[in-house]
Amino acid sequence: MTVIAEFSLPVDDFVLGNALQLDEIKRIEFDCKIPARTDSMPYFWVWGSQFDQFETVVDQEQAIDSVVAIDELDGTRLYRATWRARVSYLLEATKRSNGVIRGVAGDTRWEFELLFEQREDLVTFTDYYADTGMELELERLYSLSGTLADHDDLTPAQRETLITAEQKGFYDEPRSITMEELADELGVSLAAVSGRLRRGTSKLIRKTLL
Repeated sequence: MTVIAEFSLPVDDFVLGNALQLDEIKRIEFDCKIPARTDSMPYFWVWGSQFDQFETVVDQEQAIDSVVAIDELDGTRLYRATWRARVSYLLEATKRSNGVIRGVAGDTRWEFELLFEQREDLVTFTDYYADTGMELELERLYSLSGTLADHDDLTPAQRETLITAEQKGFYDEPRSITMEELADELGVSLAAVSGRLRRGTSKLIRKTLL
């Protein structure tokens, strides 16, 4: 049975942890859709400001061989990096367990979404990660079968954000609450709310319409 697992890690237990704790950096999200070797995962987006400071901190990280900015769009930058460690742990664990990385993002914690063909593969993944000493926490586990209500692919954070947005009138015309106010209501950053709404809406569209 195919299963999807959602994990989280403390910020310090994954690459870019120091950079993510900068006040000017709101969110980092790896782009798993850009074609690349499955054993590299080189591309990631950064939301925030003061990118020069971000790059200075990143250059000091021992887990990185190199990093270069390759694009910029609406206050975000796309980077390409070559990794030495930490990301390598994730990639090696995924490879050994025949898993597929569906998403990696971080704001206050790192969040990972992976797909496994068998539950035994999930056990292989978690066993490997346990040997690294990192505090990998399972947040959600579900199969691809079942009803939409039970398996809509949304993370708890995405579901909470979408429901709160609807209840507070974010989708009304005109809107009863701005995205900034919605972020304050949820106690998270503007970038986090924007990301949750975008990814959550995309998942619902793919699940119900495509």
